[in-house]
Amino acid sequence: MTPLPPAVEQIVNAVYPVPRQLLADQLAGVTRPLFFAFNAFELAFLLWFFYSGLSARLRDALEKKIMNPLARGAAFIALVFIGLTVVMSPLSFYASFVVAHEFGLSAETVARWLRDWAVGLAVSAVIVSLVGALFLRAIDRFRAWPLIAATGGAVLILFGSAIYPLFIAPLFNTFTPLPPSPLTRSILDLAAQQGIKASVVYEYDMSTQTREANAYVAGLGRTERIAVGDTLLRGMKPDEVVFVMAHEIGHYKLGHLWLGAFEAWCGLLVAIAFVATVGTHLVTRSPARARSLADPAALPLVAALLIIFDLVTMPVANALSRNIEHAADVFAATHTHLGPAGVRAQARLASMDLSPLHPSRLVVWYFYTHPPTDERIMDAARRAGLAQ
Repeated sequence: MTPLPPAVEQIVNAVYPVPRQLLADQLAGVTRPLFFAFNAFELAFLLWFFYSGLSARLRDALEKKIMNPLARGAAFIALVFIGLTVVMSPLSFYASFVVAHEFGLSAETVARWLRDWAVGLAVSAVIVSLVGALFLRAIDRFRAWPLIAATGGAVLILFGSAIYPLFIAPLFNTFTPLPPSPLTRSILDLAAQQGIKASVVYEYDMSTQTREANAYVAGLGRTERIAVGDTLLRGMKPDEVVFVMAHEIGHYKLGHLWLGAFEAWCGLLVAIAFVATVGTHLVTRSPARARSLADPAALPLVAALLIIFDLVTMPVANALSRNIEHAADVFAATHTHLGPAGVRAQARLASMDLSPLHPSRLVVWYFYTHPPTDERIMDAARRAGLAQ
């Protein structure tokens, strides 16, 4: 917990009222247990599906109908992925719809939630089934499959960064050019100063899903896009919006896309080694359930191992992410010189998103991809000369 000086606390409380701060703490008390419940249900389903023999029976049924091994692997993965997503849908609905409405974070309709859920399921099923089928073929055909998987993973990480702004994001939101205004010009001028050759700032209808706020600079080369959620534009003052956009532009200028991609790839290398050793050992001990790690029937077990790996390594990944986000905060304060706007922006973001003002160190260590709100506020205050 980082204490706020009285002058800074006065600014924060005016933007992020104390009753709303208490509401944020209540929300955290709901969402953190839900996180572990969600992962526990996923693990239970995947391990049950594998060790009950249902995975092997599904593989046998597909072998009678689909001769091509690549197509058979893709079909197996798609069926399991869709089945898991459908089984988890009540908990997903509760966590992302019911809780959000109970805490006033969304006015989304059920129809809209179902539409986005279905689109997300379709896109994810296609990607996961194709990538997973290729992964199985690599294991089956090449002894050096971990190297092939690592190379393919690097390509996917970078390719995903390039295609998301143009092909994935528009499936969920409508993007329209922000009309000319002093705010638009300020954002474009700041972007141009940092080497971003953008002529348009896009506004997207984030309010159809949530009352939280977000903005980003994403893409590679010609796919670069500056995007601002309409909730951010409506809920913040212009100088606060500029500060937030400076943070996002800072990610681009400081090469965080490449740094984040490299860190993700390093994590992927460790995950591949983990699956190759532990997965092979577990499959060898259950020959009736899977013939080898290349057998589609082994994939539920592999998926369960990846969930465990993610849960165990999440503090490391989040610590690396917090360092990147802190650097972007410093960049924003250094390149905008907007005085207390940085303090107001950080406090207002927390208020709109219902982020706790003073989370515990343990919670930050495990859950937080960004520095906690009180630290971000104090960083902005120091650089604005409002605190020592």
